[in-house]
Amino acid sequence: MNAEIARKRDQKEAAWRATSNRRTRGVLRKAAREIGVPSLGRIAHGLAPYIDVPLVPLSDARRTAFETHLRTIIGESFAAADGVSKRPEPPEDDPDFALRLKQEKPEPAVLDTACIACQGDCCLMGGGRNAFLTAESITCQRWKTPDLTEEQLLQTYLSRIPPTSINGSCVYHGPQGCTLDRPLRADICNSFQCRFRRELAEAVERRPGTGAVVAGLSRTHVDDRSAGAPYLRVVSMSAENEVTIHDGLKLPALRKGMSDG
Repeated sequence: MNAEIARKRDQKEAAWRATSNRRTRGVLRKAAREIGVPSLGRIAHGLAPYIDVPLVPLSDARRTAFETHLRTIIGESFAAADGVSKRPEPPEDDPDFALRLKQEKPEPAVLDTACIACQGDCCLMGGGRNAFLTAESITCQRWKTPDLTEEQLLQTYLSRIPPTSINGSCVYHGPQGCTLDRPLRADICNSFQCRFRRELAEAVERRPGTGAVVAGLSRTHVDDRSAGAPYLRVVSMSAENEVTIHDGLKLPALRKGMSDG
């Protein structure tokens, strides 16, 4: 039974992908032309999810709750076995710490094209989890910058909160993605990569230095066959990392035979 459920799920996903690729090819081509690229064959491109959630100022209640959480985990880190005053030393021969340092290194900015088009579906999970930050996250920062005081660490994190963020999402979920520098993020925020971002990374490897264009597309666009269906957000990034939101581009009508189910 489980195998049959998985098979049907995979079939449904494949049908959605096939329909989505055909329906967005024209708008991706137009977006590429708008930034001076004559054909999709000359630029990395792909799909992403699409969430339509407004940007809002962080409420006083949420900011206070998040600051309280930060103070708690920072205090726990400083009060741990290494002592309040003793400078913590980086762990020796710790594969987890070594992996974290590797994962927090900067990635090509072009990969953020997928996240900007999506607006951060995966980041929504950080809304109720305080950006996934824990005492262990703080201790990692202390290993790297042992001279920082509790108040300095607190202000480091508070200063990264954007003026507006996606409603109900992570406090660092700004209009163009995460506003928290990679070395400051929780482990999962650097280690997790959605499949759409991974696929864009593969496309970038095939066409390095070209920039990218991505169509953020809702799961439900296949249920609305009309032209201009409001389930699309097209974003491009030039080879010089200039971001363009192509607000004028709309989905074409879903013609008969274009959908695979």
